[in-house]
Amino acid sequence: MYMQKLLTIIVPVYKVEPYINKCLDSCLIYKTNEDEQKVLDDELMNQLEVIIVNDGTPDNSAEMSREYVKRYPQTFRQIDKENGGHGSAWNVGLKEATGKYLRFLDSDDWLTSLGEFMNKLAQSDADIVLTNYRRFHVPINKYVEYKCIVAVDKTVKITRPLLQTLPHGYIDLNFWTATYKTSILQSLWPLMAERVMYDDSILSFAPLIKGRTITGVDMVLYNYLLGREGQSMTVNIQRKKAASYLVCLKREEELLSSIVPSEIPADILECIHEVIAEYAHFVFSSFVYLPYKEAKKYMRHVDKHYHPKKPSKVYLRYKHFPFAAFYLLERGRYSLAQLKSNKK
Repeated sequence: MYMQKLLTIIVPVYKVEPYINKCLDSCLIYKTNEDEQKVLDDELMNQLEVIIVNDGTPDNSAEMSREYVKRYPQTFRQIDKENGGHGSAWNVGLKEATGKYLRFLDSDDWLTSLGEFMNKLAQSDADIVLTNYRRFHVPINKYVEYKCIVAVDKTVKITRPLLQTLPHGYIDLNFWTATYKTSILQSLWPLMAERVMYDDSILSFAPLIKGRTITGVDMVLYNYLLGREGQSMTVNIQRKKAASYLVCLKREEELLSSIVPSEIPADILECIHEVIAEYAHFVFSSFVYLPYKEAKKYMRHVDKHYHPKKPSKVYLRYKHFPFAAFYLLERGRYSLAQLKSNKK
């Protein structure tokens, strides 16, 4: 008789040889036996599904991860696909997930206390489960812990006032803090924008479309690596970033247009609109690095459809100057900042 897994973890793999073993080792759950020896916790491992998605990596990462499938076949499985980017790998894993709950885990990050978390998760039926997380900053070799939880150890209805108590806003619904009921995300498949950076931005509101209840577990589960060489957020590639932001915004708008408003509580629908408006203005300034006509088109689109509560200085300059002057001014400001940075 088939028994549903409790938790699915989706791990995309692409050029992560130095990190993949630490990542997948963190998905192994151990216990202490009667002889005080550390042994694999077969009961919890049988309730766990780790889907490794080989996104056409050209290095040995996929061969390294395949060893986990051979050694722990009850838990690990690997899907090999052509390269399609981070969002593509997550979409493939999401479609294949069989666990009641689901987590995304980047292959240069790692988990702590997974066994303890799964024991907590077994007692939950909330649609969204929040945990705390840590960022490890490589340049300074330091951890910084972030508390990101509400409704500790109790399941409550998701409301706008409750979401507004999240320490860092709606971003606390993202993958480093949240575990989701698989069903609420699979119903939105394919969820992620593909072949772009920042595809996870959609997780700041997508869980609210179907999710109605939430709980918090006061523990650190996710460890987020920041500052490694080649990481997208540390590389100065403004044009590529702008194009990625634009694709992600379009995907968010596409998902919004598919929503049946009557199926979502009014205050939650207001939250969803607010998240997309915040994202639109977060990425607004980056559009200046698009080609002139494209930048003009999409900045006007954001200006027309999303109205910021607290206008940024860039937005105020956009409203004040003719677009051609604004465009040249912003590009000049960026070039000057780069010049100063290179001299340091």
